[in-house]
Amino acid sequence: MVKQQHITHAQELRLQAVHCQQHNQSWSASKIGKHIGCNRMFVSRWLTRHQQTGDINDKPRSGRPQIADAAAENYILMAAQLPECTSAADIAAKTQQALGLKLSGSTVTRLLKRKGLQHLTAKVVPMLTVKQKLARVNMPRQPSEESVAHGAES
Repeated sequence: MVKQQHITHAQELRLQAVHCQQHNQSWSASKIGKHIGCNRMFVSRWLTRHQQTGDINDKPRSGRPQIADAAAENYILMAAQLPECTSAADIAAKTQQALGLKLSGSTVTRLLKRKGLQHLTAKVVPMLTVKQKLARVNMPRQPSEESVAHGAES
């Protein structure tokens, strides 16, 4: 199954600007901007970039480099399926043993989430049975030694 890429609102506007310019070549940036509902400078900038590069996407942005490469990601995804890996920390420890790559549990959790997986789920605690509820209601309250001693002082 192929995952469709999400198109942002800004990308949608860029596509509309390029589309308007291609089909209405006599239109100015101001007229295209009014038609799609954005600033003429926005239209002008993106039409120029599209003419120069043929692309409407954002330029790559700087950021912290990824720790895990594709091989490490594949190993983490495989380790998440193993029954002995019950937590993200277990997966991180197994990855360090196998690949020598030191990762934190939160890094593993983010990677799994980015891949559409959720490794850890909330533990389901069963509700109290009727018998347990009755036992709690009918439980006699015995005063603690501390409350008895405190009551004697008064």
